[in-house]
Amino acid sequence: MKTYVVMGVAALACSTSAWAQSSVTVFGFIEAQVGRQTQQAPGTKLFDMGGSRLGFKGDEDLGGGMKASFYLEHRLNPDDGTVGGGDTFWKGGSWVGLSSDTMGSVKVGRWWSQSFLKSQYAADPFGMGTLGEGTYGSVGCGPAFRGGCLGAFWLNNAVSYENSIGGFGFGAQVSVESPVAGGERPANVGVSYADGPLYVGAGYEVSNDGSEEQNWASVAANYDFGAVKLYGGYGSGRDAAEVSRKNVLVGFSAPVGSGAVIASYNLQDQDGVRVQQLASLGYKHFLSKRTNVFAVVANDSKAPAGTNKTGYALGLFHSF
Repeated sequence: MKTYVVMGVAALACSTSAWAQSSVTVFGFIEAQVGRQTQQAPGTKLFDMGGSRLGFKGDEDLGGGMKASFYLEHRLNPDDGTVGGGDTFWKGGSWVGLSSDTMGSVKVGRWWSQSFLKSQYAADPFGMGTLGEGTYGSVGCGPAFRGGCLGAFWLNNAVSYENSIGGFGFGAQVSVESPVAGGERPANVGVSYADGPLYVGAGYEVSNDGSEEQNWASVAANYDFGAVKLYGGYGSGRDAAEVSRKNVLVGFSAPVGSGAVIASYNLQDQDGVRVQQLASLGYKHFLSKRTNVFAVVANDSKAPAGTNKTGYALGLFHSF
């Protein structure tokens, strides 16, 4: 009996030690907007452009500056409680990885495109979270996603490497499988440099649809003057049918009272034809560090007939 007690206490001590070295965090946010979107069918709707989410992440200290980590992030539609983003339950990411204080991190599974993180996301003053960003032109998406996106938000079946030294950041990613049978494997790379108010980034992606022809290159820069922060981005690429696509995005954000005024101008060309010309203006008011309310108006002079040229939204955002 004493032997069993001693063994049980020892096992409990080991488990307690392991728990002490580990941490698990529950996180996410809920965003809801009422309004109408440009290039969509007329009518007022409740929608979520930011991608409301529920996530779980954790780290285990392995010693010697090494950590083991995991990440799971679910997307949901707050208007009806359904899965957000189609059938992908862990849409925001699902990976396990190892990291070192000096050597960077390796993640295996579904994760954000390194080109997107280092470049496209940084170009958008709206943070790709309201109708102000329109149809994600900085990621090479056509109007209302017609023709799909040249750039990728996430990559499935991926091995991702990330590291930063001083103000420099680097990321590379490759999928071990093609999204189509016998196709090419998607891959991307992103680099960035941040120094005080200055940020510059660049990214390059190939074969996100499995074809040899598809590619998307992008650059982004922003500078914070204090009274106003300026944003700029440019992207260029082609799809599997070798149809070219270009995007130019400029904007600013300026603190006003307990919030900020945000504006952007987004141009999108497909095969030399202007298909999007979106001007957006919004205001975000912070009720706390985790909660804000916002209003946005937008106009797309190139919206097709039968869709909204003008859009608007009133919304509420809360993170946890």
